[in-house]
Amino acid sequence: MPTTGTGGLVLWGHFVKLEEQTIPDQLGPVTGCSLAATPEFSLLLNLGLAISAAFGFSFLFSKIKQPVVLGQLIAGIIIGPFGLGLIQDLGTINLLASLGIVLLLFTVGLELDPLEIRKIGTDSFILAAVELTISFVSVFGVALLVGLSTIEAVFVAAVVATTSTAIMSKILLESKGFRAKESQMVITASVIEDFATVFILLLLPGLAAASNQVASSDLALLVAKGILLVAVIFVFGWRIAPRIIDRVTQSDQEYKETAFLLALSFGFIFALLSSFLGFSPAVGAFLMGLMIRGKQATFVLDKVGPVKDLFIVLFFVSMGTLINMGAVLTLTLPILAVIATAILGKYWGCWTGAKLSAARGEASKVGVSMLPRGEFSFIVASEGAGLGVASQILYPVAGLTTLVSSFLSSIGMRLLKARATKAAEISVAVKTRRAEKRLEAQ
Repeated sequence: MPTTGTGGLVLWGHFVKLEEQTIPDQLGPVTGCSLAATPEFSLLLNLGLAISAAFGFSFLFSKIKQPVVLGQLIAGIIIGPFGLGLIQDLGTINLLASLGIVLLLFTVGLELDPLEIRKIGTDSFILAAVELTISFVSVFGVALLVGLSTIEAVFVAAVVATTSTAIMSKILLESKGFRAKESQMVITASVIEDFATVFILLLLPGLAAASNQVASSDLALLVAKGILLVAVIFVFGWRIAPRIIDRVTQSDQEYKETAFLLALSFGFIFALLSSFLGFSPAVGAFLMGLMIRGKQATFVLDKVGPVKDLFIVLFFVSMGTLINMGAVLTLTLPILAVIATAILGKYWGCWTGAKLSAARGEASKVGVSMLPRGEFSFIVASEGAGLGVASQILYPVAGLTTLVSSFLSSIGMRLLKARATKAAEISVAVKTRRAEKRLEAQ
């Protein structure tokens, strides 16, 4: 009779060693909980946690009529390594977030037509120029006063300078606090800010290099690379890419998937070129998207929308995981001073710009509506962290400014609308009462 032995089988007096059966793939031996240690399991677990948390908080914030991106940001803070620690390996999440940045800026570029810039009114230019200047300079000055270096102050000011067009548009849509003309003016001013921020992203690597006393020849080389990047994208995107896309579209009339993939590949190729030349990938993606115009841009936008939305959710969740709330306790004065100045400086700048433009009668509403910060704050913070500039403070500043400014804008627009409605009701009541008195007198 065969009997069992340790690690084998005794068969008719002979010991036969039995080896553990393995499956020759990446899963490793089929034993116990080895699956939990595989990269695939870790990836799926992190993605599942990120998306589930984003869904839960997005649903909650939609119910309380707040921008859902704030819920996604808070979800990241809670489940990240500085919160509950449910997600520790941020490598994959950050990689997907980087893809989200590229897709976001590519689609922002697609939504803009450079030929339409000529039609932008002077009022929007005045508003954007005044409010952006006041916001940037005020935060820059306060950052220097609280002890940050010049280059750190530049990056902090750049992080909080730009209004989030997406969040602001949602708040305006929900509050209905503006007439069509004023609403279009503030949205156009925000778009001008987006252009300015992309230009700032081009300058930041050079400023960081200059602060490190890099040789003037290296700095000149960086400037030349920036000019080369813009020139190549302009020539290719304006002249060559549209013809290629049109030709491919004509040969694929039924599905047109090929043209979509081709346009998307152009965005990633120039994002890669931008990164290779030492700039943010977002710059290359934005400029390439900007060059695709008209029906081509609309077609690509329709196709890329659902994919972009998924990556943007992961972008905000991942940005939340990078926010170390402990830094707020150790750097309380600089962070609070910068956030307070970012809120007040933006309001003051928008109020002043509105007074100098056609929206002087709606200056307070303009100031409140343009408070929200968002995607560009984190893109600039990510660029600063990558360059090793003020990495400890940039993400907390970006996160807290986004949260506080968006809450204040949402609540403020509702209060201003309620006050305007009440004033209108009182005015109607007064007029009605006067009319009644006239009738009585007759």
